[in-house]
Amino acid sequence: SLAERMRDERQLLVTPDVVKEVSQDDPAYYGSFLSRHFMINAEPLTALGKIAEASGDVSLDAGEISVISLCLQKGWTACLDETSARRVAKSLGLNLTGTFGLLKHAIEKRWLTDDECMQAVVRMKTGGFFCPKVLANDDFADYYARLRQN
Repeated sequence: SLAERMRDERQLLVTPDVVKEVSQDDPAYYGSFLSRHFMINAEPLTALGKIAEASGDVSLDAGEISVISLCLQKGWTACLDETSARRVAKSLGLNLTGTFGLLKHAIEKRWLTDDECMQAVVRMKTGGFFCPKVLANDDFADYYARLRQN
């Protein structure tokens, strides 16, 4: 899986708030998946004040807040998909990636083909993940470039 390849390349971390959030639908599955691929980083979050100040009236969930805080503390790249969380993280100077950035990385590393990435996009969209329309002639490079324009 992509998570296995990424884990072999670098340490993948999540926060307890992210674990709680993603495990709501199927705790057994997600608990097992996360424990196989990710370390849970439960150190105290010290950047919460900066996030509250930067977010203003924008509502972020506990998982997004914890990821932004941890990445600020460590100087790490944050993996966020929600537009509001990305906006706050960017205003705080964080480097960002998201699901599509991870797919782009997988193509660059030759872990997945362009077709496999486009199939993943279609599956995510069908499953309710918000993403722009896939055009009939899209390859992942074209699709990703369109995302970056918006």
